[in-house]
Amino acid sequence: MERLVIAAVLVGIAVVVALALERRRTASATMVSRSQLPAAVDLAAVGLDAVPAIVVFSEQTCRTCASALGVVRGPAGAGLPVAEVPFGTQRDIHRELAIDTVPTTVVVCADGDVVDGWIGRVDLTELALALTEALGRPSEGG
Repeated sequence: MERLVIAAVLVGIAVVVALALERRRTASATMVSRSQLPAAVDLAAVGLDAVPAIVVFSEQTCRTCASALGVVRGPAGAGLPVAEVPFGTQRDIHRELAIDTVPTTVVVCADGDVVDGWIGRVDLTELALALTEALGRPSEGG
């Protein structure tokens, strides 16, 4: 009986610690205060030429950001140029475009207009459709 009481106390402590850690992790995560993507991105400001591209707004400690970058830099990104815009070094761009959640991933046309985007994980089917649209749009000069 004594062992049962000790085991129950240990399980209770483990549950309390797990809940406290989960609450702390959730509280420190960037919260979505809006579900809005930028209408356009200045490609030169993020280091891209005027070609269809993918832009990922990120933050150094964000695991989902690393996952999004892996997806768009891999075969799913169809070889398009990818610009990572980290909050730590490019805060001004995040503020200018009102990016308040990372990762925010957008597919842009050659003129910088946003075709589609995602806040959080990238949907591969939607990514494929957005890439098709971005690549199919004529560029401004031609």
